[in-house]
Amino acid sequence: MKTNHLSTYIRSFLEDYLTLQKNFSRNTILSYRDTIKLFLTFTAVERKKSVTNLTLGDLSPKIVIHFLQHLEEERANSKQTRNIRLACLHSLFRYLANREPLISEHCQRILAIPFKRNFSSSIVEYLEREEMKAILKAVDCRNLDGYRNYTLFFFMYNTGARVGEVVSLYVRALQLERPFQVRFRGKGEKERLCPLWPETARLLRSLLKQRGVDSKSDAPVFVNHRGQRLTRYGVRYLLDKYIQIAARKCPSLKGKHIHPHSIRHTTAMHLLQSEVDINTIRAWLGHAHLETTNRYAEINLEMKRKALDNYLPITKTKTPWKPSQQLLQWLESL
Repeated sequence: MKTNHLSTYIRSFLEDYLTLQKNFSRNTILSYRDTIKLFLTFTAVERKKSVTNLTLGDLSPKIVIHFLQHLEEERANSKQTRNIRLACLHSLFRYLANREPLISEHCQRILAIPFKRNFSSSIVEYLEREEMKAILKAVDCRNLDGYRNYTLFFFMYNTGARVGEVVSLYVRALQLERPFQVRFRGKGEKERLCPLWPETARLLRSLLKQRGVDSKSDAPVFVNHRGQRLTRYGVRYLLDKYIQIAARKCPSLKGKHIHPHSIRHTTAMHLLQSEVDINTIRAWLGHAHLETTNRYAEINLEMKRKALDNYLPITKTKTPWKPSQQLLQWLESL
C-alpha cells in the first residue's frame, strides 16, 4: 500500500483491461476516465496532495463515500448519475483486487458500498420550442466562436445526438451535399445515419469554410479557440452560459435543470409531437431498444391527458353505466 503504483494501474485499467480485454467502446471508456478523473481530483483536495502523489492507500472507503456525497450535494447529480459513477469505481477496485491480492480486503470494503435505490422515476427534462429558439437567439454569431456555438446547438437539436457523439465527430463523417446526413458511431460502436436539415448543412459548410477545413478532413467538427476538440464539460459550460442569457427574455428557462442531454430529449419530444413514427425516432436517436424510446411516448400521452382534463368539458349522465351481468359471467367462465 505504500508503493505508489496508482498511475500504472489506472493506465492499465483503461488501456488494457477496458480496451483490449473488455472491448468497450471509446465513449464508454471516456465515461470511466471522467469518473476516475473526478474521483482523483476530489481525493487530492481531501488529502491535501497533488494527484500525482496519491497512493492506493489514499483511496479509502471513507473517501469514496464522501465523493459520492459530493456528487449529489455539491454537483447536484441525480441518484442515477451517482450510481453510474459508483459502478465505474467498483469496476476499478475489482480490477485492483485481482491485480494486487494484498489489497483485496481494502478493495472489498469499497465494493461493499451499495447503490442507492431510486423509487421515483426520473424526470425527462426537455425544452419547449420557444425555449430552444430563445437559446439559439442568445448566441452572438458575429465571431467564429459564436458561429461555432450556434452551429453546435443547432446540430445537436437537429440530430438528437449524445454529447459524446458530437464532440468525437470527425468532419469526414458529414455529408454536406444532398442527401444531407451524418454518420454517428454510438454505444457499442454501432453506426447510424441521421438526416440533416438543409439549414444545418449550410451552417456546417460555412463553419468549416471559416476554419479552412476540407470536407474530407480527419479534423474534429467542433473545436475550441485553441483548435482542440470541444469536451463534454465545454459543451455544458457553453449551454449554461446561453441559458442564463436566454432566460432574461424567456423566464420559463429559469425553473429548468437543463444539460446537454436535455437537447437530445428535446429532439425526441418534438419529433413525437410532430407525429413522427416511434420506430423512426428510435432509429434517429440510435436507441438499442424500443422501450427506451417509448418513455417519450408515455410522457407525450400524459401531456395529452392533462390537456384533455384542462380543456374538455366533463359531461355527466343521469344514470351510471353498469356492466352486463351476462358479460361478467361469460368472462369468469373463461
